[in-house]
Amino acid sequence: MFSTHFNKQVFINSLKTNQNMTTFLSTTIALIVTMFIHGLIQGQLKPVYFIYAIVVSLAFVLWAIIDQRFRPYQDVD
Repeated sequence: MFSTHFNKQVFINSLKTNQNMTTFLSTTIALIVTMFIHGLIQGQLKPVYFIYAIVVSLAFVLWAIIDQRFRPYQDVD
């Protein structure tokens, strides 16, 4: 029981420290769930669209990593 609680706390702490990754993971999951529901309603959703969604999400993650690494940090006070 203690190990499960500890693993949850480590996961929560890692999400708090890396907010960009949390944002991209949650939007990727939301996009895939939305596409899945749309596919259930319409019935014409191809599996390749899920691959496109993951590729686009990975491109945005890469963009955010490069942007964070090379953009100068400015303190807002």
